[in-house]
Amino acid sequence: MTDMIIERDVVVPAGNHATKTPFSWSAAIAGAFAALAVTFIAVALGSGIGLSFASPYGSGPSATSLTVIAAVWLVMAQALGFATGGYLAGRLRSPAYDGVIGETTFRDAAQGFMVWALGAVIMGAALVGLGYFAASTTARVAQGAATAVAARGEPANASAAATDYFVDLLFRPGPASATNNATSANAPQPSDTVGTAAAGAQPALRAETRAEATRVLLRSIAQGKLDDSDRAYLAQVVSARTGLPPDEAQRRVTEVEGKAREAAKETADKAAKAGAYFSFWTFMSLLFGGAAATLAGMLGGQLRDAEGRLAPR
Repeated sequence: MTDMIIERDVVVPAGNHATKTPFSWSAAIAGAFAALAVTFIAVALGSGIGLSFASPYGSGPSATSLTVIAAVWLVMAQALGFATGGYLAGRLRSPAYDGVIGETTFRDAAQGFMVWALGAVIMGAALVGLGYFAASTTARVAQGAATAVAARGEPANASAAATDYFVDLLFRPGPASATNNATSANAPQPSDTVGTAAAGAQPALRAETRAEATRVLLRSIAQGKLDDSDRAYLAQVVSARTGLPPDEAQRRVTEVEGKAREAAKETADKAAKAGAYFSFWTFMSLLFGGAAATLAGMLGGQLRDAEGRLAPR
């Protein structure tokens, strides 16, 4: 008795099926659009749920918990979306009867993988476009704000605006000055290194001194240290403006410099951690999306061929 082994990949029907390509671009493009649509719906649903629990007054989940939940939801949304797209592409791809044994599963997997590749490229292009649009919009808004601020004679640097608090600490009146503030309101203001001015011109002089102190602080943060000459100058100005003794003014300059440097370091660390988390979770979402699309393409191909074998001839 002779055993006969028949594989479905070996069957080559008559006609032009042998010249048909085993890959379908139309099925891959359709699957990619379906994957993006399902991902968008899932992300929109997760955003709505997250915003319903978020609270600016701290009564809801913490920002860290919401960030982790959002990242996990993004991974799930990507996996669900690309699984849908890969499955559709596997089902829509026509089987190729080219006589190659054992290639059907691989080709279905490749069909699902190409759905993920097309979707990733489309999402990357969309993110780049949105980033460019956001950057250009921010630049125009910042330019308009800088023009308006310059018209009022104030420093318009964004970094300088972030340093205003530490400049306030520098020129905060000392205890003695705060106590005698009411009695010395109409008295002549003490001169500083910039020069003396009448009571009416004092605000303009203080704005100029403040802007100069801001630039000195920003330079010290960028260089990682404050030059001795700049330190002595700031201490002299602080002493003249606040009434502090030179030694206390020197200590205040050192303390404010340290606080400003720590704040800048903390901001940079937070930005670096946020970028690292974003990169990691983007990698995880794309990895799960690619795996889901590949496996779903294989499943779709298997179900397609199973229904084809059961169909009447």
